[in-house]
Amino acid sequence: MGLYSHYDGAHNHPINRALHMIAIPVGFSSIIVVWWHWIIGLLLIPTAFALAWLGHLIEGNKPAFLSNPAHVFVAPVWMAKKIFGRVGRQA
Repeated sequence: MGLYSHYDGAHNHPINRALHMIAIPVGFSSIIVVWWHWIIGLLLIPTAFALAWLGHLIEGNKPAFLSNPAHVFVAPVWMAKKIFGRVGRQA
C-alpha cells in the first residue's frame, strides 16, 4: 500500500477529516510563524498535534505518522487533493 492510500485510509471519519483540515495548516504555518514570534510558533505545533490526535481518538485508530514519519509530508498533499478535488468536480 502506498503512502497516500495508507494516509487516506486512516482518515475516513468526517470529524477526523475536518480536524485534520484545521491541524495540517496550523502545523505547517508554525514553521513560518516561528520566525516572527517564536513562542506562538512553538505553541502551534502541539495545538496541531492535539487536533489531529483528537480526530484519531474519534476515528479509533493511530496517527499514520506513527507507522511512517514520512506521512507528515503526505498530509498537505492529502489535504490539497481533498480541497482541490472537490472544487474540480464541481466545475
